[in-house]
Amino acid sequence: MGTHREQASAPGLQPRRKGWCPGAWRPMLAADGWLVRIKPWCGYLSPDQAQGLAALAQRWAQPQLTVTQRAHLQLRGVSQAGLPALQQGLHELGLLDPDAAAESRRNVLVQPFWQPGDVTHTVADALSAALREATDVALPAKLGFAVDTGMRPCLREASADVRIERRGEALLVYADGATAGRCVAADEAAHAALELARLFSDSGAGRHQRVADWVRAGGLPAYWQRDAVADAPRWEPTLGCTAVGWLLGVAWGRLPAATLSTLGAKGGVRLTPWRAVLSEGLQSAIDESALVWRADDPRWRTAVCTGQPGCGHAQGTTQDVAQALAPWLPGWARLHVTGCAKGCAHRGPTWTVRVGETGLEWLGWAMADTPAKEAGLSQRDIGLLLRELQP
Repeated sequence: MGTHREQASAPGLQPRRKGWCPGAWRPMLAADGWLVRIKPWCGYLSPDQAQGLAALAQRWAQPQLTVTQRAHLQLRGVSQAGLPALQQGLHELGLLDPDAAAESRRNVLVQPFWQPGDVTHTVADALSAALREATDVALPAKLGFAVDTGMRPCLREASADVRIERRGEALLVYADGATAGRCVAADEAAHAALELARLFSDSGAGRHQRVADWVRAGGLPAYWQRDAVADAPRWEPTLGCTAVGWLLGVAWGRLPAATLSTLGAKGGVRLTPWRAVLSEGLQSAIDESALVWRADDPRWRTAVCTGQPGCGHAQGTTQDVAQALAPWLPGWARLHVTGCAKGCAHRGPTWTVRVGETGLEWLGWAMADTPAKEAGLSQRDIGLLLRELQP
């Protein structure tokens, strides 16, 4: 998608041990090694990039990638010795930004149903380039943009601070949490989005607030509240064939490198914030156990974090808990299994199980940091609670 323009002349080793937003330039040290986050340009992997990234994961990391809520890919278990070689490989694939600052700024979430050359494609490419080149601004590391310019919004449930949506022939640029924004022409949307992000950054609020908090506190100027944000029904992704390829769930959000390579051999791969990928070249179902084809599959409706031993914050293992609870989950319900109160795998409230020091904790319909309703439970105890849920 788009050109990758100038890449870094040579990758370097700039790891850090702590931080909210690891990247490829600045990975995060986890309990199982370096965690490296890959941000494909506008969420798109070409066939060569998909197969090349799969090969890098198999050589230098755990051979399984995580699809994140921001439509990024994470590699885990990278050794100190293997990190420079991994970075060099990413550079050769066009998956490494010029430097760590550019990588940190370029947080662009793109609705995955674009057609080459349409408004979404064009605006996402222009915004990504503008962010990479905006060396005069220091945006908060977690500040993100959503290019959601299809016929109807599909990214409102995803995390973003500055949003771009279709408004008739124009595009509406608005701050997350605001009820109004500013309509601009399509060729002005990238500039307007960056202008709004600069305004937030220059206010100083980014040191301790997200954009939605800033809006609630009255920080958004009136001239950025001219055009109303239209109501839209909640959008749910539907697995299956679309106009641009197959939307496939990724079981537990874990994508084996071999599966990524198989998809790449068939065509481009688009990332989504829904624990799903969109395969451009797939023509029919393939026998890959990590892929989810049906909406009633509990693996599609369960979000689960890394847990132990990979994450030092987790109180215990989570993957086995999610698998054990899958048969108990009603066909309509969604579940979040988390190893701690951070809630890394899911944004917003849902039916939630947290691993505690004395067993499993049942939070009910809640966020991951909510006090437990019941604690010290077994997997069977939780299963019985799930079975009794009502729509």
